[in-house]
Amino acid sequence: MTTDLIKHGRLETTVPRAKELRRLVDKMITLGKRGTEHARHQIEAYLYQPKTVVPLLMGTYAKRFATRSGGFTRVLPIGNRKGDYAPMAMIEILNPDQPEAEVSFNYLVRSLASMQLNEEMKIVDSAIKPTLDPNAVYADKRMFKRALQEHQSKERFALKVRKALKNTNMSAEELQKIVDAETIHVKELREMESNAPLQRFVNDTWPENPPSLK
Repeated sequence: MTTDLIKHGRLETTVPRAKELRRLVDKMITLGKRGTEHARHQIEAYLYQPKTVVPLLMGTYAKRFATRSGGFTRVLPIGNRKGDYAPMAMIEILNPDQPEAEVSFNYLVRSLASMQLNEEMKIVDSAIKPTLDPNAVYADKRMFKRALQEHQSKERFALKVRKALKNTNMSAEELQKIVDAETIHVKELREMESNAPLQRFVNDTWPENPPSLK
């Protein structure tokens, strides 16, 4: 798995394995940055496919992380696996040169697109600076506490958005254009999922020439 992660840049696995992979891959990249013959022998002794992996570690990743002393990977929880309900995660090797290509940025864009589709409004500006309505009236302390917790959750999400803008050197307008395109894609996917049972019925009823639902 360490070899595959170095080759492909990201893997989906269980959380415990992802944490162990992070330790091993960080160690291999550190060896690759040393660039010595002894480091090469250590890499070849541990990893599969050394002809493919060694040039990546001593070339691509050594240049990418030349000014970075550690923390070359990121682990993102992605929910639980069906069947045994094991906690799953996506582990990826960071790419400071192209942070917009990282999984975390794509997840953020998808989250913003879903929010925009549900609230039917441009979402980036409000996501960056969430506000708590000062004129809101609450029936009891429980409702006020719930509203405060929701606002705190929005503040944490806003911090992620601002960090993503800083890492990618994007403006809010540029991010909004990406979110708009993703919103259209998410809308199309939802429409396809909602029409799936009907489409199966149509295909079963007219197997040779089914009518289109569009």
